[in-house]
Amino acid sequence: ESDGMVNVSGEQKLKADYLGVDASFFEIFSFPLLKGKPLDVLQTANSIVLSKSMAIKLFGSTDAVGKTVFMNTQHEFIVSGIMEDFPENTHFVPQDALVNLKAFKTLWGFENIMEEYGFASLSIYLLAKENTDLPSKAPEILNKFQNDYWLYKEGWANIVEFAPLKELYFSPKIGNGTKSNSETLITVLSVIVLLILLLAVGNYVNLTLAQATFRGKEVAIKKLLGGSKKQLFLQFIKESIFLCLAAVLLALVLPKLIEPIFDSLLDTRLLLNEKTTLSNLLLFIGAFSLIGVLSGILPAAKISTFKPLEVVKGSFRKQSKSIYGKVFITFQYTVTIALLACSWIILKQTDFLRGKDLGFRKDNIVQLEYLGSNEQKETIKNALLKIPGVEDVSLTWQSPLSGGSNQTFTYGEQSLSFQEFAVDASFFNVFNIEMDPTSVAYSDKGRYLNETAVKELGLGDRPISFKMEDEEIPILGVVSDFNFKELRDKIGPLMLRQQNKDFIADNIFLKINGQNSFQIADNIKTTYDNLVDGAEFNLTFIDDTIDGWYEKDERAGKIIGYFTLLSFIISGMGILAMSTFYMQQRKKEIGIRKVNGASIGQILKLLNQDFVKWVGLAFLIAVPISWFAMNKWLEGFAYRTSMSWWIFALAGITALAIALLTVSWQSFRAAT
Repeated sequence: ESDGMVNVSGEQKLKADYLGVDASFFEIFSFPLLKGKPLDVLQTANSIVLSKSMAIKLFGSTDAVGKTVFMNTQHEFIVSGIMEDFPENTHFVPQDALVNLKAFKTLWGFENIMEEYGFASLSIYLLAKENTDLPSKAPEILNKFQNDYWLYKEGWANIVEFAPLKELYFSPKIGNGTKSNSETLITVLSVIVLLILLLAVGNYVNLTLAQATFRGKEVAIKKLLGGSKKQLFLQFIKESIFLCLAAVLLALVLPKLIEPIFDSLLDTRLLLNEKTTLSNLLLFIGAFSLIGVLSGILPAAKISTFKPLEVVKGSFRKQSKSIYGKVFITFQYTVTIALLACSWIILKQTDFLRGKDLGFRKDNIVQLEYLGSNEQKETIKNALLKIPGVEDVSLTWQSPLSGGSNQTFTYGEQSLSFQEFAVDASFFNVFNIEMDPTSVAYSDKGRYLNETAVKELGLGDRPISFKMEDEEIPILGVVSDFNFKELRDKIGPLMLRQQNKDFIADNIFLKINGQNSFQIADNIKTTYDNLVDGAEFNLTFIDDTIDGWYEKDERAGKIIGYFTLLSFIISGMGILAMSTFYMQQRKKEIGIRKVNGASIGQILKLLNQDFVKWVGLAFLIAVPISWFAMNKWLEGFAYRTSMSWWIFALAGITALAIALLTVSWQSFRAAT
């Protein structure tokens, strides 16, 4: 996968994301072609297949086959096909164009991508025949790779593994230009949804059992009139199913209303309309009918066993002290406290990551994607330096915020993997990165190494060179360590190549004074548009880019936060209903205590103490669960915040305070 500038002669230049693929791409993958034949569209090195939307942007319609487009202003390609835009639910990141891998010779100077030393961003897909045993073909494929693919020729890879396409979405071995996601996040969210469902079912069971007091006479009368235990049992099961199906009607409407919210939170498209099929509807209704049956079994079994004589005596009221209510309320508040603690720890971690010193300046630095010609870059740099408020400008090849490109090489008897990107002489000043120069004179082959790279190479305090393969590489200076990736990873070894005026640049970084950022940005756009004819202008502040590194974690925290709020509502409803019923059951006792001189405070303490015990027990259960879950999550970060004790304490206090406020309202009414 790569990106570049595409344009029609004399027209606006547009940024285009494109994939380099084999000529057999459309035979293996079923992406529909609007124009062109699958076997023909990618046969030559200068063939290009445009997406429908890109064709319309360039030519105004999809009638573009045979027309000429230019990549990076100078490389001529012939449109050989038009494809439908990539759908949302596909393995690949949506692309604007596809080119034959042979085009990389023109675009990047790669004679043969399989033999291009250091290039490892290659994904290979196999379309297996029915009932083919692919693992048995591994030795044959390995032999082929060892003959043709540099990575295997050099011994840096020596095995062949197969993975079904449908499993790659959650695989850490995902290829370049493809989508991926965290299976752990999906599992966690699924567990939370299940817990919320259990909270709701628990509420229903708890409240139904509590209401048994008010239905005692109904059960007694029906039994006296000849109703059997089975008939009563089925009646309550039917009531449970009916309530559940009523909820289903609401559940069929509500998701469509909140779909945009979840699309934003999950950074995906749920496409509910496409998934609303008859089979899915029947499955949905069937599942909730089953939930209705399961949630109604316990209340139906308890209520249908009431005996008319016990109803008359009132002895069945002792059911109110059943263990079920205590268990359900404890479970509800365990989930609520755990979710609240987890959401606060996620928030604390994301704040920690965004506030951490990365080893370079990130404020008041803007990044401008450079889509102009290589010959123009120095002219543009000098023009940008003249803009009031622009303090310095640096040209780079590959953004340092993207981690650079991987450079794998042999050092002594070991294979090392460093990240690398190219910079100009202004880079260190723009980013305020400390660099200790060596006594070595500038050379095109020279590199700057970060401190981690120096340690990994085992060099001394004042290194002047190191050997990469069979070539001696001069060391121009040692750079202080800085984070050039997300803080999930420790700082790795890094090489910086300071290039001369002929090197290719794809990014411009500008250090501005921050006095009037928006006016400076407008002036940058004006200057850029005047000098880079027709090129798309794309400017971002790098602190926004860095914030974007942790959007997934922030979204996860928001989702858990919403579920926590929902959990509080469900738990609050449950404890409110239970406290109402509890006060009614103890009305006579409260009256007697008041007559005997008990104060309102004493009665409140008496009525609230059981609920405090239940929430306290929930806290003791929730703390180790949430601590374990968050500790596992934080293991994914090389730099992590502490799990402060006060977070768990505050979560417990918050839950207890809300529970007491809810219960005390009923207790106060009963006491007065």
